Amino acid sequence: MSDTMPYVSANYLSGEYQPQALTIVSQKISSSQPAYFSDEAEFLIITAGSARLEINRQSISLVAGEIIELMPYQMQQLTLQTNQTVDLFRVRMGMGLPLLSSTDENNYAEALKRTEQYYPIIRVTASELNFLAQFCQEVIRQKQLSNNGTPSLNLAVASYLLHLFQTGVKLPSPHEDVDPAWQWLKYLTFHHQSNISLSKLAALFGASEEQIQRGLKAISGFTFDQLLNQVRIRNATALLQFSELTVRQIANVCGFHSIGTFYYQFQRTHRLLPGAYRAQLKVNHQLIGVSDGWVIGVYLLEHCSEPLTVAQIAEHFNFSIDTVSDRLQKQFGLTFNPLLNLFRCKLARPLVLASSLTIEQIAVKAGYHDAASFVRNYQKVWLLTPTADRQKYTKRA
Repeated sequence: MSDTMPYVSANYLSGEYQPQALTIVSQKISSSQPAYFSDEAEFLIITAGSARLEINRQSISLVAGEIIELMPYQMQQLTLQTNQTVDLFRVRMGMGLPLLSSTDENNYAEALKRTEQYYPIIRVTASELNFLAQFCQEVIRQKQLSNNGTPSLNLAVASYLLHLFQTGVKLPSPHEDVDPAWQWLKYLTFHHQSNISLSKLAALFGASEEQIQRGLKAISGFTFDQLLNQVRIRNATALLQFSELTVRQIANVCGFHSIGTFYYQFQRTHRLLPGAYRAQLKVNHQLIGVSDGWVIGVYLLEHCSEPLTVAQIAEHFNFSIDTVSDRLQKQFGLTFNPLLNLFRCKLARPLVLASSLTIEQIAVKAGYHDAASFVRNYQKVWLLTPTADRQKYTKRA
């Protein structure tokens, strides 16, 4: 990292980057913040107040109820007026989380394609914001208590945020910065899989190689080659969590057409060869086999609030009902109904503890047809009825 660019974040260059990592903090900000890059996807969830957000020198206004997703090619800076404050959650996640269901070259390319949206901003409803805020607070609390990590919570947060970006009200995006260097950086980020080079980028944008180098260095502190390797290694690191992808496949997917170059660049970053890094992921229980059970489980997590039946799932995946139950049992230790109820009750608990919704209303939002079924299953998961859990939490607060 360049000493003259203190705002550049590059955790994965230090070997600390983890594909399934997620950090989440609650902040009350009352003064302008320094500008910086994040090396991962980052979400700002505005819960109260307002602020101006400078992204690549373009200013936009954010208010309560809005969520913005920021990508590694965007420099961000929150600016506030005198006596102005803003409350927000800042969620930063490794690329491995949004890629958990994108396990081959085609899906991986599609996942990157979907993220190529400049300044994606959404507005959520008051109930969704309240749920998300309580969910974030609970995740922060669980992370403080846990000594063994919180991989399932990380996935739950990522899944819910991505769901909101699919269903929330999308807001107009500001005009992109006129400085062409930001466009060069953006293009490099999303086309790193191709046989891209400095000369090809210069020809594509009608600039000289010297202009490209000066522009990239000015905004990021890095050269073209350094930036390209960073993007490729970051994404290769995320894909190493999938055990069915070979190291050579990952190298090709990420744009390394020489396996030797990939090994060299990966070891420079992580001080480990890819195989040793994957073995480390296995020890830390972050290695994922692309099994039918996992795919079904991820689908259940994403759709658990819908009126699902095992017969519908079997039809969706073209399996028999017995096969669905068997795959889930092997992967999660639970068959369809217990796993579905577990997901529903985990997502419902923040509403029970902190919302003004009735138990009947929460039951419907969680995917149950009647309150009695919800109460019965909630008690199995949390060892308390929803009403008793709410009363206990209220007294403690």
